Amino acid sequence: MNEKITVFDELSKEREGFIMRNSTSGIEIKCTEKFVKHWEKRGFSIVKKDLIHLLEE
Repeated sequence: MNEKITVFDELSKEREGFIMRNSTSGIEIKCTEKFVKHWEKRGFSIVKKDLIHLLEE
């Protein structure tokens, strides 16, 4: 049986990433290394590097 991998499946996979926080607004986000610089330009700083899920089930 062929199982299709959906976008949801792909984004739900555990991967290495970063938890970042904006100290002004208090918002916390998760992202991959590819997007760290983009979030830093918006006032976010790295809280920790960890295994993350971009979407929770």
